[in-house]
Amino acid sequence: MLKTRTAFFLAFSFFAFIFALFFYIFVNSHLNFLLFKQYEQKIKSINDLISFYSLNFINEDNIKALSKQSRADFIIIDKNGSVISSLQDYELYKNLEENKILNFNSKNILVKKFFKEGVSYSIIVYPRFLNLDSFWFYVVCFYLIFLFFIFILFFVFFKQVSKNINEMILFLDSIDSVKQISLKKSIFKDINILNAKLLKIKDKIIKRQQKNKKQSDKIALKNTQLSNVISAISHELKNPLSVIDLSVELLKKENDKVLKDELLEKIQRQSFKLNNLTNKLNFVFNINKENLNIEKFDIFKLCEKILKNPGFERVVLNGESSIVKADEFLIEQVLINLISNSLKYSQKDVVLTVSNQTVTVRDFGEGIKEDSIKLITKKFYKIDSKSNNSFGLGLFLVKKILSIHGSYLEISSLIGQGSTFSFKLKG
Repeated sequence: MLKTRTAFFLAFSFFAFIFALFFYIFVNSHLNFLLFKQYEQKIKSINDLISFYSLNFINEDNIKALSKQSRADFIIIDKNGSVISSLQDYELYKNLEENKILNFNSKNILVKKFFKEGVSYSIIVYPRFLNLDSFWFYVVCFYLIFLFFIFILFFVFFKQVSKNINEMILFLDSIDSVKQISLKKSIFKDINILNAKLLKIKDKIIKRQQKNKKQSDKIALKNTQLSNVISAISHELKNPLSVIDLSVELLKKENDKVLKDELLEKIQRQSFKLNNLTNKLNFVFNINKENLNIEKFDIFKLCEKILKNPGFERVVLNGESSIVKADEFLIEQVLINLISNSLKYSQKDVVLTVSNQTVTVRDFGEGIKEDSIKLITKKFYKIDSKSNNSFGLGLFLVKKILSIHGSYLEISSLIGQGSTFSFKLKG
């Protein structure tokens, strides 16, 4: 491939050669044309002179004088076929082509034939090519000056194109970078169009990169969350399985009926725990609107029932009776998850308030950072990524249940003061 500079010099050299060739052909042709017109005029003048006199007065003596005076030769053939000529070898000139400067016998000649009063005569003139050295010198000087200005014009265009190409190369080198590289406006419309298209392509690439980065971040987050949930599931499964395995080994060796009963009960409890775990995972991933069992119930009474369970002693219930229309079992799961979460992160009492179909759970824990509030309802997300005691599914489950009930979870939090979770159901 040619470099821009090489291409420029080749193009300029080719242009200069072609222009010189055409310039020479044009000037030379024009000179011949002028010379032809000049001698054609001379022939006309001689013809007028001959016509002024009479051909009958021209004889061998005065034709030579006329030839010398006019600097031309004549061949005259009268009615009887007699020839009078200023040339001795006139036979050679009789059949020459007219109206064209010919090179004949090492001479440039121009022949013109006439016929008058039964007499045929030819006039032969000798175009003189004057010394054109000075003329061609000026022509060459003019050509070189013209060529110099053309070179300057070519050079300016070359510099502009070269500059535009270098800018494009730098632009393409960093087309996938957010770094801004300007493409200056060119004197060439096509280059400006190309620059505009390059800028659009860069914008598309940057947007695609940003989109890919977001997708990559999402995938990385999902992978991290999946790794965490697998770790949590593994941890949750490990303890019951270890207890079951150890109990089975002891049953094989132990003959004491009381101890056997205790071991069997322990196996049963751990089996029940494993069953609850699998049911919870299945519940999270398969819950949908078609499975809802909508009914009217008092959500305040539901809260009272939940708080009777062990572990909820630090919950203070406030409010009044409030009838809602929803799936009672699913709403119970929502309340259990919200209360359990608040108890986990708060050393103080948790306040549960029910009023006008609205439920609010407030804790007085450390609070949640603002950038984490939008994430805590995502699947597998955990504020403490090192914790193995949670799948990161609790608030995701709450959000999903409320969503299929046409509701949503409102979260507000202040660092050091605690967090508030609330939702409202249809009455």
